[in-house]
Amino acid sequence: MTEKLTDIVADFARATATDLNPHWRDRVGETGEDRDALARLCGELGWASPEMLPRRPRAHTLPALMFSDDSGWTIAEEWEGQDLLRVRVGHATEVRPYDATMRFYRVVFPDAGRGGEQIKASQIFRDAIMRRRGSLVTALVATVMVNIIALVTSLYSMQVYDRVIPRGGFATLWVLTVGVAVALLLDFLLRAVRSLLMEREAAQIDMEISEYFFARSQAVRLDARGGGIGTMAAQLRGMEQVRGLYSSASLFLLADFPFAIFFLFVIWWLGGIIVLVPLIAFPLSLLLAAILAGLIRDATERAQVTGNRKNGLLVESLDSAETVKANRGGWYMLSRWNALIESVISSEEPIRKWSAIAQSVFGTIQQVAYVGLVAFGAIEVARGNMTIGGLIAATIIAGRVNGPLIAQLPGLIVQWGYARSSLKMLDQILDLPADGQLGGSALRPDQLNGALKIERLEFAYPGTKDGLVVPLLDIRAGERVGMIGGIGSGKTTLLRVMAGLYAPHRGIVTLDGLDISRIAESTLRRDVGYLPQEFRLVNGTLRENLLMGLSDPGDQAVLAAAATTGLIQLIAAHPLGLDLAISEGGRGLSGGQRTLTGLTRLLLANPTLWLLDEPTSNLDAGTEAAVMSALTAKLTPESTMVLVTHKMALLNLCTRVIVLANGRMTHDGPTKAVLADLQAQGVAQVKSATEAAAEAAGFAPPPAGGVTTGGATFSRS
Repeated sequence: MTEKLTDIVADFARATATDLNPHWRDRVGETGEDRDALARLCGELGWASPEMLPRRPRAHTLPALMFSDDSGWTIAEEWEGQDLLRVRVGHATEVRPYDATMRFYRVVFPDAGRGGEQIKASQIFRDAIMRRRGSLVTALVATVMVNIIALVTSLYSMQVYDRVIPRGGFATLWVLTVGVAVALLLDFLLRAVRSLLMEREAAQIDMEISEYFFARSQAVRLDARGGGIGTMAAQLRGMEQVRGLYSSASLFLLADFPFAIFFLFVIWWLGGIIVLVPLIAFPLSLLLAAILAGLIRDATERAQVTGNRKNGLLVESLDSAETVKANRGGWYMLSRWNALIESVISSEEPIRKWSAIAQSVFGTIQQVAYVGLVAFGAIEVARGNMTIGGLIAATIIAGRVNGPLIAQLPGLIVQWGYARSSLKMLDQILDLPADGQLGGSALRPDQLNGALKIERLEFAYPGTKDGLVVPLLDIRAGERVGMIGGIGSGKTTLLRVMAGLYAPHRGIVTLDGLDISRIAESTLRRDVGYLPQEFRLVNGTLRENLLMGLSDPGDQAVLAAAATTGLIQLIAAHPLGLDLAISEGGRGLSGGQRTLTGLTRLLLANPTLWLLDEPTSNLDAGTEAAVMSALTAKLTPESTMVLVTHKMALLNLCTRVIVLANGRMTHDGPTKAVLADLQAQGVAQVKSATEAAAEAAGFAPPPAGGVTTGGATFSRS
């Protein structure tokens, strides 16, 4: 792998305010350093091919990647004069004379979430389709040819009945038959090519749209997520219904619609006034389709909502199966499930009813139109205004007007109703506030030092009256701060606000003097490490969970970090080691093992600001001591740590303690002074040595000693 080119590309991404996948370098093989190296690199990563700029790029097109035969790849930052370019070389810059042999390139980096751009779901689908205009034009040309060839069979029938049969001209018959056979072969080839082309493009559209909506759902701020996970997953699944509407069959149906009007003119040319029959039947069918769309509109929305709730209950019941089984909750969940099923059936009943009626009505219209056309045509034939062959050709062409197009209208209308509801629900997801919405305007400092300041903070969960209120909190870089308080006092919420996972309703949170909401998500997650109370693992391997969002430092570094936390015991005891399979949520591992995985990952990330929420709550005394030792060794004098705990032993790592109660800060100062003040006020209670010894021996003397504030106990162990 050529480090030089990958480093230059990484610098160019930073210069253009673009966040790249942390693992992108791992996917690059040996690309070389010649002029084509950039194209090979983009090809290996699946990026769009680099765009070559004019030989002498204009000022607004810089910065750009530049290649010259003398110096290889660099970044041209801007023009310094008429023939002078400022070029970045490593971490320095220099001015070079412009040379006509220089080549300039722009790379369009992948951005699944479009930089947080506010956009409607329908526009996402339209944009994806319009980016493939070339394929659409090809399919449109094929559709035109297919519909023209469709006239061949009707005109063939007319010639056979009008010329071949009356005159016995079998030579003419064979010529016509061969010609029609060639036309039908061409029709088959056009239809096959059109279908394959559109299916290939549909797969690409599906990948693009799925990537976008998955990225946006991942970016939704944690405090903005309403409802259940299953409900949100069902909303995202709605894009399959929209994709079905934009499928090749639907697009071909719409493409055939203009030809229905063209076929009416052909019928008029063949039979004159008999065109009135399809001319009445066709608009009548469209009118009935519009009425059907109005009748089922509300029903499809209700069915979609109840269907999403049903999916949410299914995910909830499967995820909480242990609790449900242990508490005999199966019948309760079943009753809720049956109630939702009844609601779904009730919502879908009008749709099924009107759809069935529409199918019958449209089928009747088709039959009446056929009978009317034949009867009217027979009169015209008797009057000598048209031939028998012309009548047969007119009935065949009328079948193209009132046949497939009208027959598929009810299904298309129902599909559109569901797709319309799905688009609304996808819009609801897109309207949720998300991380990374600043795009290129976000701040990307090279290093965050961990100086944290909160001013006039107010935060409350939806539906609650009281919340977190912090008038002022200033944590200097390098401080070790402990946070204690009773259950529900706001410790975890405050830690999430510090991590930038929750946005304050009022007030401001700054990191190194920068508004935390203005810092790029990649920069924030690089320098701010957050360990939640319940560290949840994802489906994959242990290695993938440890290195999620990190560049691979190699097995030696991973094993060294695991040895300091004690996770090495799990790795050594399993034959697959780091490739141990992890199921969804980390099932199969104990709570302590999941916590150790999170701690090990945090040691590998080595952030500047450490935010730890009960890091040893699931650990035994021996493992807790090892973890404390590992944290002490890893934290540098410049590292900042905020630690939420109920254990007195962990407060030994802290030089400052903050006490929270009912969402308010009641104490803030040096550790010994705060604990002494709590004890003096009678709010705190310190364990005696006798109680500690009795507890260590296996007794549990009431009350549970330690430091107690706001109803919560903080033990020494």
